[in-house]
Amino acid sequence: MLGLLRLRKYVSSFVDGRVRLRHPALRQQQVADVAQKALSAVRGVHSVECNTLSGSVLIVYDSTILPRQRLLEVGEAWAAWLDAVQAGQNPQPPAM
Repeated sequence: MLGLLRLRKYVSSFVDGRVRLRHPALRQQQVADVAQKALSAVRGVHSVECNTLSGSVLIVYDSTILPRQRLLEVGEAWAAWLDAVQAGQNPQPPAM
């Protein structure tokens, strides 16, 4: 439940097949690069576009391959990681 609340505050738009998240840690190029590479490897994800100027990531995915529950699990793990990075910690990125 806490993870879902954490994730919800970063979702700026969501429709099946497309989600945009905004997080201040994504303004760091290194963080955005790690997120883009790892999220692109998630089964069902078609594309991941990070924008370090706005601190956002746009994820386009196939909702028949990546169901909403799995998407939420992935998003919750990444929201926790981004929060930790923003807090100055050096956590390992979530394993997907």
